[in-house]
Amino acid sequence: MEGFIDIHSHILPQLDDGSSSMEQTLRMLKIAYDDGIRTMIATPHAHDGRGACDKEVMEQKLKDVKEAIKDTYPGMKLYLGSEIYYSHDSIKKLNDKKYPAMADTKYVLVEFSPMAEFRYIKNGLQEFILDGFNPIVAHVERYYYVVKDLERVDELIQMGACIQVNAASITGEFGKEYQGITKKLIKNNFIHFLSTDAHSDGNRAPRLKKCVDYLTKKYGEEYISEILIHNAEKLLLNQYI
Repeated sequence: MEGFIDIHSHILPQLDDGSSSMEQTLRMLKIAYDDGIRTMIATPHAHDGRGACDKEVMEQKLKDVKEAIKDTYPGMKLYLGSEIYYSHDSIKKLNDKKYPAMADTKYVLVEFSPMAEFRYIKNGLQEFILDGFNPIVAHVERYYYVVKDLERVDELIQMGACIQVNAASITGEFGKEYQGITKKLIKNNFIHFLSTDAHSDGNRAPRLKKCVDYLTKKYGEEYISEILIHNAEKLLLNQYI
């Protein structure tokens, strides 16, 4: 099975704590391609204290990577987004075009501190929604005060937020706690996107095969298609999920 769309990755070189060079980026893209990924949204950290926030630099890096792979992986599509670390000026920076939204749509990938209070996260997401954006909660399994009560996850979904989890959390590479949480989210049908959140070609490589094999055996190909293809296609078309 292939044709997967990875909406969360740090593949652009020398921007954040992701890829450190074009050479590493190319190795990451080979891993992704071999694991069936055919579309990726590069989401460098948009956080004043964690790397580049210059949209023009991000756009140029993306162009450079596209040029580097045009002959090697002609079927690989790359888009620009960002992983926005929520703050009270996030909306302004989005509207001022300082932070890229996801693939030039109204979708935005939003990150919070792992120990942020639920009310803070909910209020932050509500700000995006009220301003016309469609927030995606990045790696929700990390937010203690959200996942300690799965009704809170459902509350965020009912409010209009989408939920993303990391593939490595499902396969246990981030520990049994995250693995248990993500499995509960799956059983409750609380996941819209499954992503690699790749940062390197090593421990945090853009690998999906192990996770896909597990989920296919447990839930079938239709479920995989929903969280790795169909929902992401709707995102790229700026359609409601």
